[in-house]
Amino acid sequence: QLTTLPAEIGQLSQLQTLDLKENQLTSLPAEIGHLSQLTKLELAENPLKDIAEKIRQRFQL
Repeated sequence: QLTTLPAEIGQLSQLQTLDLKENQLTSLPAEIGHLSQLTKLELAENPLKDIAEKIRQRFQL
């Protein structure tokens, strides 16, 4: 059960799918918005309270 993600996740430039379902994430680092190859972001069943605007726009959340 993840509770946080490191900002360094934004350095995974070739990442295409990020499955974070069923964790305990309350926020996401804005750096996820830098992942230009990311086409699928799974966030179901997380108590998210804060999602950076850049991520919201990029993935239409």
